[in-house]
Amino acid sequence: MLQDIRDKSQGIVVKVIIGVVIVTFALFGVEALVQSFTTSDTVAEVDGQEITRTQLMQTAETQRRQLISMMGGQIDPAMLEDNVLQRRALDELVQRAVLSNQAKALNLGVSDAQIDAFLVQVEQFQTNGQFDQNKYLNYIRSLAMTPLAFKERIKQDMLIQQSRNALIGSEFVLPSQIEYVSRLQNQQRSFDFVRFSLADQMEQMDVSEEALAAYYDEHQQSFVSPEQVKLNYVLISAEDLEQDIEISDAELQSAYEAYVGNFQNEEREAAHILIDTASRSDDEAQALVEQIQTELAEGADFADLAAQYSDDLGSKDNGGDLGYVTRGIMVEPFEDALFAMQEGDVETVETEFGYHIVKLNEIVATDAPSLDEVRAELMADLVPQKAQEQLLAEHENITDLAYASDDLDALADEYNTSVLTTDFFGRDGGSDDITTAPAVISAAYSPTVLEDGHNSDLIELSDTQVVVVNLNQHNQAAQQSFEEAKDAITEIVMQQQAAQALQQMAQAQLNSEDADWTSVNNADRGQNEVASLAFGLAYPEDGKPTLAVETMSNGDVVALRLREVTQSETQVSDAERETYENSLRQIFYRSTLQARQALLESNAEIERNN
Repeated sequence: MLQDIRDKSQGIVVKVIIGVVIVTFALFGVEALVQSFTTSDTVAEVDGQEITRTQLMQTAETQRRQLISMMGGQIDPAMLEDNVLQRRALDELVQRAVLSNQAKALNLGVSDAQIDAFLVQVEQFQTNGQFDQNKYLNYIRSLAMTPLAFKERIKQDMLIQQSRNALIGSEFVLPSQIEYVSRLQNQQRSFDFVRFSLADQMEQMDVSEEALAAYYDEHQQSFVSPEQVKLNYVLISAEDLEQDIEISDAELQSAYEAYVGNFQNEEREAAHILIDTASRSDDEAQALVEQIQTELAEGADFADLAAQYSDDLGSKDNGGDLGYVTRGIMVEPFEDALFAMQEGDVETVETEFGYHIVKLNEIVATDAPSLDEVRAELMADLVPQKAQEQLLAEHENITDLAYASDDLDALADEYNTSVLTTDFFGRDGGSDDITTAPAVISAAYSPTVLEDGHNSDLIELSDTQVVVVNLNQHNQAAQQSFEEAKDAITEIVMQQQAAQALQQMAQAQLNSEDADWTSVNNADRGQNEVASLAFGLAYPEDGKPTLAVETMSNGDVVALRLREVTQSETQVSDAERETYENSLRQIFYRSTLQARQALLESNAEIERNN
């Protein structure tokens, strides 16, 4: 069907469609147009509430963007496959429908005014602290949603959050639970161990050709050259558009006025003596401050006192000199005090670093530079910013050009760039910026690119770069020969035999009383990996140590002999108690949410359409 549309894209059908679009825009606006082309196919029902395919696709796209944003290049490309995303999206929609129905049953409500008040406070939709309508609408468009649908989604979120907040408020933690966790956390263990190195043992291993061949015969399915693709791609960046960007006089003047408005027209030359509170108590610090103030009042030189007492190693040898300071450089309490002083004043101010005895030596007024003086600096900011905005505006045109052809030549010509080619890479990605991008990997192995041979959709690599890809070559997975797999097989067999030998050595060590044991007394939880293994063992019983053989993360094997478990007598601080309480409350809260969700879903009538 898509190919038919491509083939007939210059015919009378397109002109008729365009006519319908224009009339719809003129009479009813974009909302009606979007809704008219939106499918209402039902993919699931929750207590009679329909979940449409449109909602499913929108939620899947939102999840895709969130995953890429949170995990970046670390994401497993398999998580971005359409079927995986849609399955997760449907689960989310069912969960939301169940919670939404419960909120309605509880007669919870959210007004339009509450929704508007929330949206204007979202930092993502603000410019210079003010709500930005363009950012708001661009974000909604990026989710393929209409403003009405987006506000309805926010309303549902706020309704669901009301019931969640009620659960949060009802959770509590008993003092006995905090004490129990505290005792476990501060427990200490004494043990003996012997560590056997896998790497050292592998150097002593010698495997026969017959053993390697036998392993290959039994595990041929494990030795397959992975499926790989090579892509053609066109990369379009904001930097490519900068040469055609024009900055008007009005834009330059506006930027200059903003610059002047933020210009610091005053500098203050200051010195200070820092008395930190990290190496002494607060009482000791205050006593030292009073002593210095007394010496200053008696006529002592500020620079000499700085050299003698200041804990600021960077300035004490220069008499505490901080040079000329403008607003925005120092921490806020220091800055507020400094810019409230008169020349010659000495004041004491407390910050997170301790106590500062501050002396203001001079106030120097500075004039804002002229437009000509900062023109180059302003242009260096304005041109990239406008190029980024232009790239965003070009998204639709790039998408259209990519869709209208099955190669990338027209797109490359339009943006005066070249069609480039990647190296081969598998489903886990390649090694460069293009082939490690999760969205590129997902597109490369999508049916549209891999099977149909079409161009991908526009893929955003960042705010300043987009790419469109298509298939250059596809290599199917293939069985490796024994010779191709031999090196990998040798490594596996040697490691297996070495690990088996270490297990036998460690078991023998458990019954040995030789001097090879290393003793550790009163180890703390998490002290190192061996200690963590010891903390996983059962308590010794009847005065007999607990014996075990454990494998470490690098394959080394450890023989362990747990001798004693000691409950710490250390007094738990208020801060630690608060940490334990908060952690337990979060655990209880998550468990309650999961139990509530499971109960609601078990009581709901849920029908999923395959």
